[in-house]
Amino acid sequence: MYSLFDGPGSLREPSERLAFWITAFFALPAALAIGYVLHESIGASQVALFIVIAMVYVTLARGRLLGSSVRVHARQYPRVFTIVRQACAALEIPMPLIFVREDNYVPVVALGFGVPYALVLSSHWIELFADDELAFMAGRELGHIAAGHTRFHSLLSVNGNENPLISLIFGAWLRRCALTCDKVGLLCCGSLDAAIRAMGIAAFHEFGRKVDYQAFAEQHAEIQTDTVLRWGEWLSSEPYATRRIASLSRFMTSQAFTDAEAWFLRERSEEPPALAIPGEAHVMPRDCAGWWRRFAAWSIDAVVVSAIITSFGGSVAPVTASAPPEQRASITPGDVNISAPGLGALTIEGKHHARLPTEASPAPSPASTDVMTLGPMGFTERGMDVNVFGRRVAAPGFLELVAAVVATTVAEITHRLGFAFWFPVYLALLVIFAGQTFGMLIAGLRVVTTDFRKPSIARTIGRYLIVSLLWWLIVPLSFVWRRILLHDRWTKTRLVKVERVVARITGAS
Repeated sequence: MYSLFDGPGSLREPSERLAFWITAFFALPAALAIGYVLHESIGASQVALFIVIAMVYVTLARGRLLGSSVRVHARQYPRVFTIVRQACAALEIPMPLIFVREDNYVPVVALGFGVPYALVLSSHWIELFADDELAFMAGRELGHIAAGHTRFHSLLSVNGNENPLISLIFGAWLRRCALTCDKVGLLCCGSLDAAIRAMGIAAFHEFGRKVDYQAFAEQHAEIQTDTVLRWGEWLSSEPYATRRIASLSRFMTSQAFTDAEAWFLRERSEEPPALAIPGEAHVMPRDCAGWWRRFAAWSIDAVVVSAIITSFGGSVAPVTASAPPEQRASITPGDVNISAPGLGALTIEGKHHARLPTEASPAPSPASTDVMTLGPMGFTERGMDVNVFGRRVAAPGFLELVAAVVATTVAEITHRLGFAFWFPVYLALLVIFAGQTFGMLIAGLRVVTTDFRKPSIARTIGRYLIVSLLWWLIVPLSFVWRRILLHDRWTKTRLVKVERVVARITGAS
């Protein structure tokens, strides 16, 4: 069976997959280097928090699209619906949800972490595109969906806008993805001329109708003669337009295009494959993830949770003992206070200032400072303070004190509870919001009920409450029950392989 993205006839750009793993491996070192140059703190904890926030944001974005964008269907803007439906039928992928929104920067973008994806078109461009031009633009985004790019693109750019830092770190892979899916767009529109016109309209808006694209394409030769000019492409998530045109021109003369075009124009159904309606299909054991795939997802999630815990000053292991009164360290926003025998009191203020009490300027004693107390709070000439988990948190004003108390409370709870508590909480929260965690996203997994519904909040909390309490039993039993584990059975949920489920339900396997 012919496949667009696998085998000898694959449309993927050479080394696309290699570029993905190389950029993913070097993403954190690259972020640290950029942060150092920009004098910003970018570390594993910031990356982990970004991942979690981005997954929640993209999931909630569908609600924002439904609430503030126009949903396209057979009766609402049928021109666009027909073009997308025909492309999906040819590519044998399920129809995405189609929306039109006001966007002055992104003409067309595909978003989402799993089916059904969302295809979002800009009202600023949609009427400028002719049908064949729109087929190219929609087709290349459907190509991203079919090739498996979209779930990662959505994480890197939650609304499709170009981010220079993301381009610097992941650009080598993103540019190869763009060249791959330009080929899919070309198949969908059927004309190199239409593809080039679509690129021009997307880049130049109405002015694109006045451009001589033959002369424009000749600029590619000038760029190729100067190495420095080629470096500018590294700042973008897409290749130069001249390079894209040259790539498509070469593709049209290749055997790969002949084979792909013959497959695209084959006899087939006029309707895209339909996903089963939740509640009308049931999860089969072979749909569920095996032990190694679960372990890979959990390992990735464990790294993310550990980074988040340490970002709040917490410990991976729960804290049960405290330091003796004469040897303590306390943290308040901006200050670190350390007290130890022989050292006295050391206060580190902010990032660059430290102060040690000296004989010439002794630290004021409680007896020499007027303090008025009201319950746990104290009032001095310098401001207010309050006792939080045995720490004195001080601030010059009430709002600053509230912020300091919240920050200290979060840090202390995180520090005391440890990984064994926060790992199930992380799993439950992301499954509730996104249906999957970051590790599941990488491994291509998703949590569903036995009839492919989204699990309820109560069911999800129950699932991971069992994990937190009975992990010591679940782990050994997982070597016997490899696909349906103890917490899966008791809560009637399943961890399914997304591509396997889509292929089975759509009839592709």
